[in-house]
Amino acid sequence: MDLVKKERIDQKIQKRFVYTFSVEQSGIYALLVSAKARGWFQNTRKFVSFFQDDNLAVRINGVSFPKLSGERGDFDGEAAWNGNKLKGLRQVNFVIAYFDQGGQNIEFISKGSPFLESIEIYRVDKNQISVDPSEYNIEDGDKRPWFNVLTSKIGIISFFAKAVADSKTNEDDSNLQIRINGVRELNNTPKAHNYWFWCGRVLKGQSKTFERTLSLKLGFNYIEFWADRTPIFNELNLRVTKSDRIPTVDNPLWTGDFYDDSEEMILARLIFGEARSESEEAKIWVASTVPNRVEARTWWGSTIHDVILFPDQFESFKPNNKNRSFVENPFLDPTQKRIWVDCYKIAVGILNSNIKNPTEATHFHDPRLSQEDFMKIIPDGRFLKRIDNLLFYWSPR
Repeated sequence: MDLVKKERIDQKIQKRFVYTFSVEQSGIYALLVSAKARGWFQNTRKFVSFFQDDNLAVRINGVSFPKLSGERGDFDGEAAWNGNKLKGLRQVNFVIAYFDQGGQNIEFISKGSPFLESIEIYRVDKNQISVDPSEYNIEDGDKRPWFNVLTSKIGIISFFAKAVADSKTNEDDSNLQIRINGVRELNNTPKAHNYWFWCGRVLKGQSKTFERTLSLKLGFNYIEFWADRTPIFNELNLRVTKSDRIPTVDNPLWTGDFYDDSEEMILARLIFGEARSESEEAKIWVASTVPNRVEARTWWGSTIHDVILFPDQFESFKPNNKNRSFVENPFLDPTQKRIWVDCYKIAVGILNSNIKNPTEATHFHDPRLSQEDFMKIIPDGRFLKRIDNLLFYWSPR
C-alpha cells in the first residue's frame, strides 16, 4: 500500500467532526482510523457525563455502515466505537472503499466525548493489502472489539491473519477472536475456548494462522477481531476487488483483471494453460515452480500473482498465445471441465501444503526448444527432469 496521508487528530469529538482529503486517481483505498470510547461508569466517575456511554460512528462520503442486525441508527453497530464495549480502550477500524479522483470526506458523529486519535489513508495497489495491527498498540482489557476490517462496495477475495496468544500464571489468558460478517470462527482444539480462534491456554505463546478464500461479494463486509487481554496480532493480508463477480472453480470466467483471482484461482489457470494435457505429476511440477520463484525472492516477484503475471514468463499468459483463451475461460471446451477441476485441486494442495512440493524447479519448457538452447538462457541453471512433454530446470535467477 502507498501512504497518501497520515495525521494525528487527538481530539474529543463533540457531536460532529468532518475530515477532508483528496486523491489524485480513482481506485481502491484503505482508511485506518484509531479512536477510544469510555463507558458510562467511567464518564460518571470523572463527572464527564452521567450514565452515558461515549459512542462514535463514521460515514464515508455520506455513506453509513449498516448494522448486521438490520436495526437503524449509526451507533452500536459493527463499524462504531461503543464505550460500553471498549471501556476507554482503543479500537482501530480499517475501512476499504473505492474513491473517484478528487475530494473525499470522512464524517464522524458522536454521543458523549469519544476521542479520535489518528487517521491514515493508503492507496491499494494490485488489490493486495498488508498491515501489521501490532503497530497500533493494543491495550490490556477484557473482551472487546480491537481491529475491524470494514468494506464499502468492495468484495473480499481472501484473507490471511497471524497472531500469538499466551497464558501466564495467575493471569487470564490472552485470546483473539474472528467474526466474519457476524459469524464467530470456532476453535475445535481440545481445552480451547470455543469462540476464540487464538486461545492463550492452548497456544502458550505460539503463533497460529488463519487463511481462507472468502469470495465475499461487493457491498458491506465486516471482519472483526475481538481481543481479550493482549494477544499479539502481527500480520493481516487481504485480497480485495471492485468487480461484481469473484471467479470460482465453478465459475472461473476471467473478470478482465487477474488480481480479482484468489491465489488458488490464478495458479490453477497457469496449470491449466501450461499443462492441462500432461500427467498429474507434470501438473504438480508446473504448479511448484511458482512458489519456488516466490521463495527465491528475486526479480520474479514476491507473491503468487506477481510471479505469474511478470511479463513474458509463462507462455499461456501472453496475450497472443493460443492458450490464453483457455486461461481466461477454462470452460471454453466443455469436455475439459474435469481437467480444470483437477488443476484447481492441485493449486489448492500446493498452496496449503496438502500436496508436497516435489521439486526445486523454477523453469520449464516443451520440446520445441532444445535442452541445449534453453541452457543458454539460464547458463547458471541445472536440468532436473523431463516429465511427459515438459522439461524442468532450476536456476537461481
